[in-house]
Amino acid sequence: MADLAQSFADRVKAIGGSWTAYTAVGSFVLYVLGYLALRFHLTALGIGTDLAVLDERYLFTGARFLVYLAASATSAVLLGLLLLMVLYVPYRLLPAAKRKRLVATPSTLAASHLGWLLLAGIVFSVAMIQFVMRDCFELSNLLLRERLPESHFSDWLLRGDESRIAFFFAGLMAACAVPAALLLVLRGEALTAGVAALRNLLFVLFVVQLLLLPINYGYLVLDTTLPRVASLDGMKPLPKGSTAWLVWEGKDGVTFLVRAREGDKTVKSLLTLPRSEAKRVEIRAYDRIYAALFAPQTENPQ
Repeated sequence: MADLAQSFADRVKAIGGSWTAYTAVGSFVLYVLGYLALRFHLTALGIGTDLAVLDERYLFTGARFLVYLAASATSAVLLGLLLLMVLYVPYRLLPAAKRKRLVATPSTLAASHLGWLLLAGIVFSVAMIQFVMRDCFELSNLLLRERLPESHFSDWLLRGDESRIAFFFAGLMAACAVPAALLLVLRGEALTAGVAALRNLLFVLFVVQLLLLPINYGYLVLDTTLPRVASLDGMKPLPKGSTAWLVWEGKDGVTFLVRAREGDKTVKSLLTLPRSEAKRVEIRAYDRIYAALFAPQTENPQ
């Protein structure tokens, strides 16, 4: 009995030590993901920040990103199941000998053409990074622009098309799964120097794809709805014809987006007040900011 109790105590101690390490690694990953998402979100808005290197908002933003990714993954799983259902019917109609040969063909080709398989994965990852995942970088400094840039992303943001954005992220995750599957298949394989170099290059591209996921999240998803406020300092009301939104609450200041009429023109500006001057924030409504700024005929807050 004493040996059993000691064994149980040792196991609990081992689990506790491992749990501490997992918690540290998980927190670091959340910080990195949150940092990327939040920094590029602020780049999209076009505002400067006073974020410190360590800020708890990185942790919460990283957690929000993972939750969103998990929710979007259901769309990717659904599409995958539908594809499997479509392919399964003709597969079952084949004779048993042909089905067996068909199942063995991919592993045979992979074993005999490792270099070409890796090269195909590299081409796929480069194409995804260059022509799909980097497109979000066009969405910078949006709040002060006269119009949104010509992009399908702009149309999604303008209409608040959350379903298309969710399917887009499902596609990005599926694209990340392609190099991940190749790297997993080749794990532990004895490779020549040239093939090993291709595998290392594919791994680097896979990491780049993973890092671009929170960046796309920051541009397309994070906080596209902003609170509309009654005043800037909480005391003096806004001038007639002006509208203001709370954009960012930093450590030292509070940033507002102000839209005002000057003659026949509509002027937008980003105003940062010291926290000591923004004593009270009165929120009147929450607006989809891109629709409010660039489609005033359908959503024009007063």
